[in-house]
Amino acid sequence: MFGVSGWRNARMSFLEHIENCNRHDTANFVRFSMAGRRIGWIKQHVVPYFAAFPDIVSCSVDEITVNPALDTSAVLTREMSRIGKSLAEAGLTNTLRQEQYAVGTRFGETLFELDRAVVPIFGMRAYGVHLTGFVRDGDNFLIWVPRRTLDRPTYPGKLDNTVAGGQPAGLSLAENLEKECAEEAGLPSDMVRRARPTGTIGYRLEIEHGLRDDLIFSYDLELPPDFSPKNCDGEVEDFQLWPAEKVMSVVESTDRFKFNCNLVLIDFFIRHGVIKSSHPDYSQLRDGLSIQ
Repeated sequence: MFGVSGWRNARMSFLEHIENCNRHDTANFVRFSMAGRRIGWIKQHVVPYFAAFPDIVSCSVDEITVNPALDTSAVLTREMSRIGKSLAEAGLTNTLRQEQYAVGTRFGETLFELDRAVVPIFGMRAYGVHLTGFVRDGDNFLIWVPRRTLDRPTYPGKLDNTVAGGQPAGLSLAENLEKECAEEAGLPSDMVRRARPTGTIGYRLEIEHGLRDDLIFSYDLELPPDFSPKNCDGEVEDFQLWPAEKVMSVVESTDRFKFNCNLVLIDFFIRHGVIKSSHPDYSQLRDGLSIQ
């Protein structure tokens, strides 16, 4: 896996976006385990904050283990929220979002729930849905590109995928996609149901106090030429309809898009033949997008 290094400010590339999303070093972490299974990664300098809760976890030099007496999802959710709250109060995470994510070793499993804001500091896998809305123009594509508002607490002003959102506990992928599409782009349910699932994209990115271990469920949706998305939840400043070649140029040469959105767009370009097999990094791009 790619080693940890700083983000480069020089001209970007498709491959560099993939590498930047996967920069981490497991030597900086200890395992977070439950019933003999690793469910997360904790950065070594954060371990003392977990050690302050000996009734919930036991800590050693290379592993944090959940107390086996905590044997129900409800109890685990309550106790892990105590740790999460203390981490947030210590300034090690973003402000608690009051949105619960399911924690497990695979999608669909819920060992317990965590507030969205603290999932990365636990180094646990999070899931999301990203949709690329496009319009056909003969043999070419136009892509709807939103720009995040400047008052967003994360990635203000960055370009984004047409629709993108985290996967909360208690919703199916289909339900969440409809919700996110309605909130972020004003897409009606009957239109969203025509979206085509295109697979998953995984990445692991080391951050200051944790690990982004994310899996994106990606979707394509062909939109009518006379339809314009409209944001309904205040997250997006505006939408612009760009030729795919322009989107590809911006992805390839800049960091204007929110970091993980680049992966979804690179995948779209490959699947639709906008990035040709003759591209010198073609095989590495395909392999990089398959990282789980």
